[in-house]
Amino acid sequence: MSDVEVPVLVVGGGGCGLAASVFLSDVGVRHLVVERRESTSVLPRAHYLNQRTMEIFRQHGIADDVYRISCPLPNMSEVAWRTSLGGDGPVDGRELYRTDAFGGGSTAGPYAADSTGPSTNLPQHRLEPLLRRHAERRAPSSLLFNHEMEDFTQDENGVRARVADRVTGEVVTVRARYLLGADGGRSVGGALGIPMDGAGGGFTIISVHFSADLARWWSDSVLMTHVFGVDGEVSVLVASGPDWGSASEEWALHFRVPPGTDAGGLDAEAITIRVRELLKLPEDLGIQVHHVSEYRPEAVVARSFRAGRVFLAGDAAHRQPPAAGGGLNTAIQDVHNLAWKFKAVLDGRADDVLLDSYEAERLPVARRNVDWAMGCLVNYGILFAALGMTRGRPAATEASIRALLADTPMGETRRAVVREAFGTQRIEYQAHDIELGHHYAAGAVLPDGTPPPPRDPMGAVYRPTTRPGHRLPHAWLRHGDTRVSTHDLAGGDGGFVLITGPLGEGWAAAAKRVADTHGVALRLVSIGREPDAVGHWDAEGGWAAVREIDDDGAVLVRPDQHVAWRSVRAGRHADQELGAAFDRVLGRSVATDGGS
Repeated sequence: MSDVEVPVLVVGGGGCGLAASVFLSDVGVRHLVVERRESTSVLPRAHYLNQRTMEIFRQHGIADDVYRISCPLPNMSEVAWRTSLGGDGPVDGRELYRTDAFGGGSTAGPYAADSTGPSTNLPQHRLEPLLRRHAERRAPSSLLFNHEMEDFTQDENGVRARVADRVTGEVVTVRARYLLGADGGRSVGGALGIPMDGAGGGFTIISVHFSADLARWWSDSVLMTHVFGVDGEVSVLVASGPDWGSASEEWALHFRVPPGTDAGGLDAEAITIRVRELLKLPEDLGIQVHHVSEYRPEAVVARSFRAGRVFLAGDAAHRQPPAAGGGLNTAIQDVHNLAWKFKAVLDGRADDVLLDSYEAERLPVARRNVDWAMGCLVNYGILFAALGMTRGRPAATEASIRALLADTPMGETRRAVVREAFGTQRIEYQAHDIELGHHYAAGAVLPDGTPPPPRDPMGAVYRPTTRPGHRLPHAWLRHGDTRVSTHDLAGGDGGFVLITGPLGEGWAAAAKRVADTHGVALRLVSIGREPDAVGHWDAEGGWAAVREIDDDGAVLVRPDQHVAWRSVRAGRHADQELGAAFDRVLGRSVATDGGS
């Protein structure tokens, strides 16, 4: 293989890097993905895909394929906590609490109203092959598995990396304008010397991927069950498909190894024994262990997401505990934010300063998500206290559980307290606002001076808004006989959309002039109140409820479906206002005025 020159080199071919490949292809950016593994992940570790991620997958033609094999919402609408899965002891197999989750049950209304589709569940070992197929279909020769970047250097013109074929040992030089580190922090971030701020790594999690028939203990509506052992430890069992509910054949069990404790044997026989012990499964139940892995959870965020021509995304930029399931979702949203910006800069439509907005926008979101995951994890202390559990004192813990389950007045009171305490864990499983309500206070947006809507401290209540920096609110529209979302107005090709009201005719000329002047793809969409043979109309009133502009106003939407700018009503100088907005978004005004 001869030396290679590409606009973007992506290091890492996991979920983050593969998603980046898809997004870069869709906006027309040539790239190369280098992944040291022979193939995609064999581990089911990351699995939850929230609504924002599924909206992005919808924009890029991936969502239908994901939904086709992922967990249906009815099979992931609840999360349970139990004393054990099986067992015949006096406190075995008892359900302590169950909550609605992920848009199921009592949460169904807001989740369905606020997004184009439900959240879903697809383990990493099934998602990554799907993403790889999409990436290879778009850019057949752009993915190099079993290749490793040995080192890289950068200068004012680009990055030069040495990439080795791990089979043949052949080394090629890759010259790129930009490098995207999506390698989980294994090489790029360390080479840059960017510190990771935060904490973690104090204990080990063992993850076991196994097959077994657990139908007799499993409810069809439950995706995850937390098992509180009398030793004071918690293990988490997650259905992993390929069928779902009680028909699930595969499972992922995660359990903690306390600091200073030997993890014990990790061979199949020892792990099988441990799985039986933790879940209290009968000896005659067949268990097939597929993979065992271990990792140390962290809650860290890189101090910077950019160093010259090198960018960090996903676990290379931020790592969080598995609580709330935000890790992979945040990673996919990182590269969705960055892909269109690469395109604009590489095409000469935007100044390189636009790429600085990636850190300005995504680093605060990453910090918020990492902090939220830690909050969910720390909140388990409340659950332990409510149950009267003490690590290392199994007899005392069992006595407390017996008292909790007893048919006595105090037992009834204890159970009421437990329900109250466990209800606070909705911050992990009903985090609707955390998943949809993030916004960019600074970056490639033009603030309009309005305050953001209040955020729910429990993370549940999302308030849609067209305020600049926020995700464009979803609303169903009619276009002829087709029902489309406002999100569908922004395709995956890197173009902008200007949404106007029924009296927005004056924006048409302004949009054309600005598009020609700035060399950008800008689609004008007028949303009316009445049926229109060729236009869009607000048949269900959803857009009127969230648009926050007058009939002659306009909302400028970026390629990543975030609002860049809005005008509540049309002014006399629409083209100047719109042009100034594009200058700011594309970094031109900053480049020309010195950042003032």
